[in-house]
Amino acid sequence: MIGERFKLVRLDYEFRRVRVLFVKDHPSLPTPTGFVDVKRGDELELPRWHARLLKELGYVDIRDGHVDLDYINVHHFKERRSSGGGRLTQVPQDFYMRAFELIERLNKLIREAPSQAILRDREVAERNLLDIAEARLAKILKLTYSGGEEFRDKMTPEERIVYNHVLEVLESWRSYVKSSIAGVGSVAR
Repeated sequence: MIGERFKLVRLDYEFRRVRVLFVKDHPSLPTPTGFVDVKRGDELELPRWHARLLKELGYVDIRDGHVDLDYINVHHFKERRSSGGGRLTQVPQDFYMRAFELIERLNKLIREAPSQAILRDREVAERNLLDIAEARLAKILKLTYSGGEEFRDKMTPEERIVYNHVLEVLESWRSYVKSSIAGVGSVAR
C-alpha cells in the first residue's frame, strides 16, 4: 500500500507542467486542448513526461531548472549541518524526484560514454542522496514519536507518506497497549 502511494507521487510529478522552449518547429503538436503548430522560439507549458519526450526527440529545451550534482551536494551539506539539532531542513517538494532524474541522467551518460568523472559523479550523487534520505528519516521518526506536526511543511510528499504511516503504527500500538491494560484492569476487579 505504501509503495502505491509512492507511485502516485511519481505520477503527480510526471504530470506537473514545466516550461519548454522549442528549438525547432513542430507541426501539429498534440495538447490537451487540441493540436497546435509550434514554431522555433515558442515557449509552452507541458506535462513533464511530454516535455521529456520532446526533449529526447530534439524539439525542446526544458526550462525547469537543470539539476546537477551541486543540487544534491548543497542539500547534503545543509542536512548534515542541521543533523545535531534534529530539525528538518527545507528541501524542494520535488527534491527526490529531481535527484532521481539526475542519477538516471548520469546512468545514461555512463552507458553512452563512460568516464571516470561521470562514474565518480554518479557515486557521489548516490551516496549523498542516500545519506540525506537516512538523515531525514531519522529526524522524521524522532518527530513522529514526539509529535512533530509543525514540521510537516518541510517534508516532501514521500516523507509525509512515511510520517503518516509511522504515526498510524504508533497510534495503533498505543491504542492496543491502553485497551489491553483496560481489559486486564477490568478482569482484576
